[in-house]
Amino acid sequence: MADLKLPRLNRVFIAGRITQDLELKYTPKGAAVVRFTVAMDKRFKDESEQWQSVPVFVEVVAWNNNAENICKQAHKGTAVLVEGKIDTRSYTDSNNVNRKVFEIIADYIQTLEWKPRAEGQGADEEVPMPEESPLPVSQTTTDDVPF
Repeated sequence: MADLKLPRLNRVFIAGRITQDLELKYTPKGAAVVRFTVAMDKRFKDESEQWQSVPVFVEVVAWNNNAENICKQAHKGTAVLVEGKIDTRSYTDSNNVNRKVFEIIADYIQTLEWKPRAEGQGADEEVPMPEESPLPVSQTTTDDVPF
């Protein structure tokens, strides 16, 4: 039996909405990093042939310029397209239980919201985003997902 040669392919694309306000952090060596969750719907037909939606939450990590740029452009509820690769990491939680996390390491993040250009603005000028008053992180739940 011949050896099966599989391509080394690890690419993923997801589109959804950011579930919390972004917090840019820096490693001790000065690398920018932001971790956030993207929520999207998984649609399926139930036993009675009715369409149902279930939210799916995917963890995303962005580094360096990607992290700094998305923190400037997005906030809780912003629709984004994320391209990257799936990675895993393990850690021990506060109850001394070993946990494994699957997350997307973002190579490319694009906001999907169209921002109308105000009259008299040039093509390179940004339109300011409206101010929002987000809930503190301690008060957020999955019920707060903006869709």
